[in-house]
Amino acid sequence: MKPRLFTALMASLLCAGALPCFAHELSARDPARASLVDAARNTRVSGLPADSSITLSRAWVEGSHGKVCAVARRADGELLIQDGDLQLKRVELRKRGSGWGVERAERMAMNPNMSLDEACHQPSSEAIMTAAIKGLQDHPPAAGIKTTTGPVASAACDEPVRPLSSTPLSGPGLVVPAGRSLLHTLPDTQCRMGKHIVQGDKVVLLAQVPGWTQVRYTHPITHVVTIGWLKSERVKPNTSADSEGLASND
Repeated sequence: MKPRLFTALMASLLCAGALPCFAHELSARDPARASLVDAARNTRVSGLPADSSITLSRAWVEGSHGKVCAVARRADGELLIQDGDLQLKRVELRKRGSGWGVERAERMAMNPNMSLDEACHQPSSEAIMTAAIKGLQDHPPAAGIKTTTGPVASAACDEPVRPLSSTPLSGPGLVVPAGRSLLHTLPDTQCRMGKHIVQGDKVVLLAQVPGWTQVRYTHPITHVVTIGWLKSERVKPNTSADSEGLASND
């Protein structure tokens, strides 16, 4: 069983009994997610420019409570970075009739060593799984309980955004680690592109955000171009490079 599905099943088992439920992340196609994100997008937050927008939005729901956490960007589309930290908008909401009312909104910072879950104060899937297993061990569910599984967590990888270029780069790069280096459509581990590059492949460095580097990769024979994001530790500048290669199908 896939770890993400197992996590959702474990959490749903907890929610079936008299145990605390974990908020589940809404998929990009869930209508409730669009309402939550719209409310968060229109909410002003102290410390962020009034004309700022959001990208990489993620939304969670637990009963009548909702939460949105997203990366902030300026009106021109550039990611908002202060003192080397990516700026986030975090909004907590409560269901009111057919809509959502904002209960709390704040600016948060994500340093290069943090994951988005950590920066958003949202338990990771591993933490949820550990708590779910412990909860089942402490309080075994009664036989015959019917359970339902909520939407499998998914980042908004298909959310339309402008090309990210908060720190533009220009120059050749080289893939460093052995094995496959997965490419991502956005700087988020859940947004896999389905392609990879390998150690020694030559790329062109395009942009950088905390922890991530955007690269352009071209096949030396077919000349097909692939642009994607890598974890920054997987690529380095290559002063001797004079050509590029192509991403392989994952």
